Amino acid sequence: MTLTIVPNSVAVDSDYFPTLTLAERDRRWANVRAFLSTQGIDALVIFGQGRNANDSYLTNEESHATVLFTPTEEPLMLVGDVPINRYDGAGARYERWTDSWLHGNPIGNLTAVLKERSLDAATIGVVGLTSRAVGQWNGVIPFRTWTNVLAALPKVTWVDVADAFETLTQFKSAEEQEMIRKAAAIGEAACAAYVEATRVGVRESVVTAAAINAIVAAGGWMRAPFILERAGSHRFGWGQPEWFGMGGAPYILEAGDSIASEIFAYYGGFESQQQIDVVLGEPDRLLRELEDVCLESYHAGIAALRPGMRFAELAEIMDEPLKRSKTWNTGPMVQTVSGVLYNSATRIDPSVDPALGHLPKLPSGVALDGDFEIGEGVAFAFEPNALRDGKRVCIGGTVMLTDRGIEELNTIPNRLVSVDA
Repeated sequence: MTLTIVPNSVAVDSDYFPTLTLAERDRRWANVRAFLSTQGIDALVIFGQGRNANDSYLTNEESHATVLFTPTEEPLMLVGDVPINRYDGAGARYERWTDSWLHGNPIGNLTAVLKERSLDAATIGVVGLTSRAVGQWNGVIPFRTWTNVLAALPKVTWVDVADAFETLTQFKSAEEQEMIRKAAAIGEAACAAYVEATRVGVRESVVTAAAINAIVAAGGWMRAPFILERAGSHRFGWGQPEWFGMGGAPYILEAGDSIASEIFAYYGGFESQQQIDVVLGEPDRLLRELEDVCLESYHAGIAALRPGMRFAELAEIMDEPLKRSKTWNTGPMVQTVSGVLYNSATRIDPSVDPALGHLPKLPSGVALDGDFEIGEGVAFAFEPNALRDGKRVCIGGTVMLTDRGIEELNTIPNRLVSVDA
């Protein structure tokens, strides 16, 4: 099967700011009511803490609420304080999906409502005890909160449905796809600002700030970890730079250095990702070799992506150039995005890299994390990365599979960028 390759149709410099309609609300609520039936549960309770804010799937608000959803009632938002932001002039600009909320102790209110609705001995699904999201495998519910739930509702049979629920949210409707296009367009603007700011004599913090400023200025936002960044002529680590947490002077860029970031550009709660990698001057032979590995992985994934294939198949195809080249990776070659739930393997065989010989212990690898059948409406971060001899290259952006074909939503980060030194 050959699919059309489609560029991003959304421009970031326009006055186009899509939102989700009540039709999308009704579609989601219908999907979750069907989910209750297929899971054999009487109700669903979502704890909205965490990066993906799962409560927003039912409420379209990022309030980190505890949400109760039943087959017949609209979702009930349980929040600590009165949501007064709904009622001033600024809040009145936005159409709300539900006016059903209670403030106060969320667990006390949940207990009272379940008893009132004769659900205090029911079988209830829970989202938040575990999660597929990176770093949240042990869930997002605080220990004391869950202890109080169990004590207050001893007759309820709780069923952890997080995996199935989170997978359900991966398949985006036409409206949701448009939100991701906008998020990726904002990420593209962040990449452009990043490249423009990269110059000899500039602190790495200035380059990072340029990307962040572009996201917010365009009507986007960020969630933790906000942005990853590393700069210098010798770098094989990955993550936030040390000055984020330890202080000290951000590094001043020199000729021959490279600076790279993983940008998390959100719009309306929808995440896109861009892997921007910039070299000051002409890339050396090793950087070009690493770039070739990444490009081969990226294009192999684009050529293979189709409805009905397994995520594990896509991961294997994109991993193969890395394994053959005797390089290794510090991040997955591909992951789902919005939310980040399924990941290809990371740190595949770092023993191939002689530059790691001085380490007290080689970094441990993480195998393929989960599998599902890919369909239309799933978005990915294509982010192939390759390392050897103290050099790292990572490229790629957001890719979405739709009824239009394969949509490559980013352009600038899809290869190594060089600027004058």
